[in-house]
Amino acid sequence: MRRLYIIVLLIFAAIISEAQTDTITMEEILIVSKQNLKNTNIDGKTIELENPHDGGAMFKNQLGFGIEKKGNYGMEPVLRGFKFGQLNIQIDGGIHSANACPNRMDPAISQISPEEIEKIEVIKGPYNVRFGPSFGGVINIVSKRPQKVDGKTVSASLDAGYQSNGNNIYSNLFTQVVKNKYDFSVNASYKDYGNYESGSGEEIPSSFNRWGFTVKGGINIKDNQRLQISFRHSKASDILYAGLPMDADFDKSTIASLDYGVYNISKSISHLKLKIYSSFVDHEMSTRNRMSWMMVEGVAPVQAQVYGGRAEFLINTTKKNKFYVGTDFRQIAKQGNRDRLVKINGCTGDTLPQPKAFVDKIWQDSKKNNLGVFVENKYQISKSLFWLAAFRIDYVTYSIKDPENDFKEQYNGDIQPDAMILPSVTTNLSWYSDDGFNLQWALAMAHRSPEISEMFINHLSIGMDAYEYLGNPNLKSETNYQTDLRIEKSWKNISIYGDVFYSYITNYINAKLDTTIAKKFMPCNPPKGTKVFTNVDEVYMTGFEIGADFNFLNHFTYTAGASYTYAQNISWDEPLAEIPPFTFNTSLVYKTERINTRIHARFAMEQDRVSTSFAESVTPGFTVVDFNLSYNIAKFVSINGSVTNLLDENYVEHLSRSYKNMGPDTGSLYYEAGRSFNIGIRFNF
Repeated sequence: MRRLYIIVLLIFAAIISEAQTDTITMEEILIVSKQNLKNTNIDGKTIELENPHDGGAMFKNQLGFGIEKKGNYGMEPVLRGFKFGQLNIQIDGGIHSANACPNRMDPAISQISPEEIEKIEVIKGPYNVRFGPSFGGVINIVSKRPQKVDGKTVSASLDAGYQSNGNNIYSNLFTQVVKNKYDFSVNASYKDYGNYESGSGEEIPSSFNRWGFTVKGGINIKDNQRLQISFRHSKASDILYAGLPMDADFDKSTIASLDYGVYNISKSISHLKLKIYSSFVDHEMSTRNRMSWMMVEGVAPVQAQVYGGRAEFLINTTKKNKFYVGTDFRQIAKQGNRDRLVKINGCTGDTLPQPKAFVDKIWQDSKKNNLGVFVENKYQISKSLFWLAAFRIDYVTYSIKDPENDFKEQYNGDIQPDAMILPSVTTNLSWYSDDGFNLQWALAMAHRSPEISEMFINHLSIGMDAYEYLGNPNLKSETNYQTDLRIEKSWKNISIYGDVFYSYITNYINAKLDTTIAKKFMPCNPPKGTKVFTNVDEVYMTGFEIGADFNFLNHFTYTAGASYTYAQNISWDEPLAEIPPFTFNTSLVYKTERINTRIHARFAMEQDRVSTSFAESVTPGFTVVDFNLSYNIAKFVSINGSVTNLLDENYVEHLSRSYKNMGPDTGSLYYEAGRSFNIGIRFNF
C-alpha cells in the first residue's frame, strides 16, 4: 500500500507541474435516453452520502432491488428477482468482467470501488439491445472521468474515514489534470474492514482488505475525435464469507479498455464509437480458516478472462429519426482446479496414515463466445410522442477442453453444447406532455444463454445449501417475454410515478434435486443426491414499483416508494426461489449549499413465499433506519457522518444465507450489521 500511494503522489506532483488553464468538454457515457424506460439513476452525490463499502451495497436502498450477500465483500444486486447472468452488468458502457470463483465471491460489480463511481444507470427489463444481451435489465456503472472542477485545470480530492462496527477504515485519493488536448486522472483506494456485530451482538465473520487504483487518460485528436484508455487494478485479500463453504485468500483483477470516437462525420452519420477491452481475474479460495481444514485442506486457485469489444454507428436518417447499427463480441474463459489434501476419512473419522492428495477440475477449461449484431431506431412521431424499435441477434458457442471423466460419463460423452442463434426484439412508446405527465409502454422478447457454471460445473457446492451442483451441457436458452407500463406526473413541488411489469419466461434455468445421482464428495453425509441444472418449462414474475417525491419549505424533500415482485414456478406449482420481499423505502432530506442530511427507513415484509424444492426458508420482516450527514466546513474541506442501523435491528436479508461450515454457532441465518457510528472527512484541492 505504501508503494501505491507514493506512486500516486508522484503522479499528482507531475500533474501540478504541468498545470494550464485550457478547457475541455468530456463526452458522456450514457445508455439511458429519453426514449428508454429510465427507472433508476443513482447519482454520485447519493453514493457519497450513503458511503457504501462495496459495489453491491449501493443498491440496498433502491426500489426493485434486493442484495444477495455471501460475505461483506462481493455482494450482488437482484433486480425484481433477476440476478447473475440475467442482468447485464457493465462498466462505462460496454466493459464486462466475469467471476473466476464458482461461488461468485468475485462478481463483476466487485471489481470497481464505489468511490470512483460517478453514477449508475439502470434499465429495468430487456429493453436495450445496444450493449449486449439484456434479459432482465441493464446496469451501467459510469466511473469518474477527468473534467474541470470550478474551472481548475488541476484538482484532487482525498477521503478518509472510520466506521465503529468492525473498526473499519477506508481512504480514497483522486487526482486529475484537464487540458485542451489531453486529460488524465488517477483514483486510488484502500479499505480494511473487520468482523461486524449483528444487532444482537453476535460476531459475524466478514472481514476483508482491499486496495486498488484506476488510471484514465484521453487525447482529443481533433475537435471531433477522441482516443481514451483506462486501466483498473485491484486486490482484495483475507476475505471471510459467512455464506459460503470457503473463504478467499485473495482476489486480483485487472481491467483495461481502449475507446475511440469520431463525431459529426457527415450530415447523416452522427458518430462512430469503437471499444476494445480485456479483464483478468486471479482468485484463490481455501478452507484455511474453517474447522474442516483439520480434516481436508482445500485450496482452489482459479482464473477468468474476458476479451471483448463493440462498434456502433449513429445515423441520422431524418431530423426526427436516429438509427443505431453495430456489433459486439465477448469471450469468457475460465480455468482452475481444487487441490485437496485429505487427512481424516470424513465417513469413518479415522486419521489416514498418509494424507492423500486429490485434484478436482472446477471449470474444466471452458469458454463461452457471444457475437452479436444490433439495430435500433428512434423516431419522433410528434412533439410529445417517441417510438423506439430494436432488434439484435446473438451467435453463442461453448467449448470444454479438459473435462473430468465422470462428467463425460454422466452425459455419455456428449458434452459439447450446440451453437445457439438467439434473436431479441423490443419496442416502446413514450409520451411526454407539457404539463408533466409522462407515459411509457414497452414490450420485448429476449433470450439468455446459459452461464459456464450452469453448463459445466461438476459436483461442487455453489448454491446456498450443502448440495453438490452438476452442470448440464444440454440446457436450452431462457426466453423472456416482458412488458412494462410506467406512468409519471410532476407538479411544481410534487412528482409521482408507478411502474407495473409482467414477465413470462420459458426454459427457465433452475437446479433440481436428482436423488439417482450420488454425491461425489462425502457421499456418506447428508444431503443425499445432486442438484442438476435443468430447464423449467414455464415461470412468471409480475410486480410494481411506485413512489412519490415532495419538496417543501425550500430545502426539504420527502420521498416514499414501494416495490414488490410475485413470482411463480408454473411447471413445479410453487413459488420461484430467491425473490425479494415487499419493500417500502422512505426518507426525509434537508439540503442547502453547505449541508446535506437525510434520515432513511427501509421496511421489508416477511417473505413466506418460498420454494420447497430449493429448500428455501421463510425470512422475518424488519425495519432499518439510517441517518446520514454531509457538511461543507469550507470550500476545501467537508465532513460526513452517519449512524447506520440506528435502532440496532437484528435482521436478515431474505437473499442471504449462512453456511454451516462457518462455525457451530452460525445457524441458518446470516445477520446484517448492527448499529454503527461512522465519520469521514474530504479535502478538495
